[in-house]
Amino acid sequence: MAEIIKYPNGLRVVVENNPFVRSVAASIWVRTGSAMEDSSNNGISHFLEHVLFKGTDKMSAFDIANAFERKGASVNAFTSKELTCFYFKSIDSDVDSCFGVLSDIFFNSAFAQKELDSERNVVVEEINMEDDSPEDICYDLLAKALYGNHSFGMTVLGPRENVLAFNKTHLDEYIKNQYTAEGIAIVFVGNIDSQQADKIVKEHFLPFVSDKPQKSVVTKPNISVTAQTFIKDFKQSNLMFAYPSISLSDIRTGTQAVLNTILGGCMGSRLFQNIREKKGLAYSVYSSPSRNSNSGSFNIALNINSVNTQKAINGVFEEIDLILDKGVTADELEMAKAQLRASITFGQENIQTIMLSLGKMLLLGGRVFDIDQRLEQINAVTIEGVNAIAKETFEQKPALAYVGLDSGIDFNKVLSR
Repeated sequence: MAEIIKYPNGLRVVVENNPFVRSVAASIWVRTGSAMEDSSNNGISHFLEHVLFKGTDKMSAFDIANAFERKGASVNAFTSKELTCFYFKSIDSDVDSCFGVLSDIFFNSAFAQKELDSERNVVVEEINMEDDSPEDICYDLLAKALYGNHSFGMTVLGPRENVLAFNKTHLDEYIKNQYTAEGIAIVFVGNIDSQQADKIVKEHFLPFVSDKPQKSVVTKPNISVTAQTFIKDFKQSNLMFAYPSISLSDIRTGTQAVLNTILGGCMGSRLFQNIREKKGLAYSVYSSPSRNSNSGSFNIALNINSVNTQKAINGVFEEIDLILDKGVTADELEMAKAQLRASITFGQENIQTIMLSLGKMLLLGGRVFDIDQRLEQINAVTIEGVNAIAKETFEQKPALAYVGLDSGIDFNKVLSR
């Protein structure tokens, strides 16, 4: 069971002790990402995540990497719509020193011009790589189709022109506004207890973090679904739907997870069996919920040949109409629950998976992830609950994104069915 330590400045630390391992996964989470940006600084959260590893006043980029690797530790970071996370995994005896290095780059990065110029080229190449990935393009278009001009509709990487323009002043200002105690959570999972974690945080982090309120927060989007397309000669096409749905804090996430498993969350799901196994219309077809702090969507994604686009659309709507008309079966309900119980339980065998769940849930959902509570939620799901959330979700019009060869389909007409 995870323990939470709260400090007067708003900083929170979550500790889940596991004395049966000899390692620790530790992370610093900041409640900021592309959803807290605007068009003028879109991409700065992600760029900052990169350049924090490029050197401090005392350590070069090589010194930072070497400080972890000489201990046999791994270190990494990622940025999403609402979160930025810096994390490492080390043996238990090296947590203090590794966290000290992570805190040093968090508070003391130099942002030398040479390093900024070098890393902006790396990020531009990352943008180029994504531009060559039809699935990535389609997900970005799907966010635009669902959220429009809201910040949830912007990409995490941002446009090239922004990345090429960011400088030390921009980064320092963004840190001052966003990297504050009330929007930060620190997570430790593994062979470490709350007293040890408290001591580490008080030495390396607490004295240096700002207690000012965060300047930019996420506003609730006004959703107006559209169809977005990108026509290019890719070998295969990607087609995605996004139905407006529940947020991360909604108490029905367990019910939605059951619905997802039945419809498109596993190989035995309706979409997989009908569209891939029976009709052979797609190499990949699946569904997945996407939940933010104040909004969310239920997504369906297909990887298809462009000539099969209309047949694939028909196949998706057939399955949705069938669930709306007849609901799910008792056998499907029990199968989905078993799948989810196993997935949740298996995830608890990996301390890094636990660490990621704890950080995301605390900052976006406002609570600490608890496996027993989650299993109880899954076990309590009923057929009536699944059918109700299916109706709430699928009786709306979806947003749509298509990337690939011209299929000749008017996707706006698809949305007006």
